[in-house]
Order: sequence, then C-alpha cells, then structure tokens
Amino acid sequence: MLRRLSLYTFLLCFVPFFAWIFSWQWHGDSHLTSFDYFLYWLTETGSVPYAVISCGVLALCFLPIFSSKSKWISAVIIMAISMLITQGIKTAAKTVFAEPRPYASALAEQSGVTTDYFYDQTREQRAMIVSQFYANKAEVPTWLVHHRENETGYSFPSGHTIFAASWLLLAVGFTQIVGRCRMSSKILVLGILLWSVLMLVSRLRLGMHHPIDLLISTLIAWLVHLPLFFYIEQKQFFQQNSVELVK
Repeated sequence: MLRRLSLYTFLLCFVPFFAWIFSWQWHGDSHLTSFDYFLYWLTETGSVPYAVISCGVLALCFLPIFSSKSKWISAVIIMAISMLITQGIKTAAKTVFAEPRPYASALAEQSGVTTDYFYDQTREQRAMIVSQFYANKAEVPTWLVHHRENETGYSFPSGHTIFAASWLLLAVGFTQIVGRCRMSSKILVLGILLWSVLMLVSRLRLGMHHPIDLLISTLIAWLVHLPLFFYIEQKQFFQQNSVELVK
C-alpha cells in the first residue's frame, strides 16, 4: 500500500517538478489558448459548488469495484471523511500562510493596490476589485475573469490540488484492497489520474497557484491517506474481495 500510494503521489508531483525543471513561470494571460478554456471547465469540477457534484459522480464511479452496495456505502463514508480532513487542513493552512495568488500579485503590481490591501477586503470587495481591474483588458476572456472573481482566497496550499490528489489516492487505495488487476479498477485509477494531472496543470496555467503550492498540497493528501488506508487494511473490512479475486 505504501509503495503504490507513494508511486501515484510521485506521478502527480511531476507537474510542479516539470515547471521547475523547465523554468516555467506564469507570466500573465497573453499566451492563453483554446486548451486553457478546456482547463477552465475541468478546474471548475473542483470549485465550489461544482465540487460537491464531482464528489457524487466520483463516488458512483467506485461502485463497480465493490462486491456489494453495503461495502460501497462504507467506502463512501470514508471518502467523505477524507474530503473533510483534507479540505479542513487546506482551509487552516491558507489562513496561517496567507500567500497571495499569482494573478493577485500581478494585479497589485499593475494597479498600485497592494496585496495586503486586496486581502484585507471582504470576498465581495475583492471580486469587485478583480472585475474593475479586468474591465478594460479585452485580452483576458470573460470566463477567466469570472473564475478569478470567485477565487479570491489565498494561494497556499491549493484546495483544487488536494481535492484531486485525494480522489486519486482514494482510487489507488481502494483498488489495492479490493483488487487492482480488475479492468474496472484500472479504468477508475487511470481516469482519475488523468483528471488529477490536468487539474494541477490548470491551476498553474490559469494563474491561480505556484508550483510549490501544488507540490505541498499533493504531499498533504499523501500524508493523510497513508494512515487512513493503513487503518482500513488493519480492519480488513474490504479484504474479502481480494480473496475472491484470487480464487
């Protein structure tokens, strides 16, 4: 379990590593492409309130890997606990570190409004500042302005990254327990892996996070799910599926 969870965590870490290796930095919105519009819709699957719908859809995707609905329901409860813990850590850490988002720093540099002033305002006031700043910037698409109006919180750590990484590790952990060689298990893990990688890429491309935000957020998810699945394995509640698959 440790090796498999660590492997997929490392795969997600390739996104910030890639940014550092190739000295990639966010330099504004002048290089946006149609692919970024796709990334916007993908990143919205991790944004409130759509993230709630995503949780429901993703939880349903786990149903085929369990031998009974009762076991799936138990797994869904564990998924809910995972979301509560990881998002709680994210919220607390954002308050402690209070790091501005890349786009907020750029806004401050170009408008003369300091980041301290920006974050001293209420969320509604911050959204208004963002709207006014981009009002005369035709090169910035409306969908991105709307996204930034809704994402005026702090940068570190990345809630979207923790959200995606947690679902990936839930998929990896549960398929390890109930039988990772099944086709349904492989499809589940690969599908969520692709979604997770693109989620991390979207946070960089849209100017919402720095690479360090993604790296630490992924590691937070890993540190939460290691003891979680160690506990689940000790209880052996889902272990029967593995035995049946071997037979």
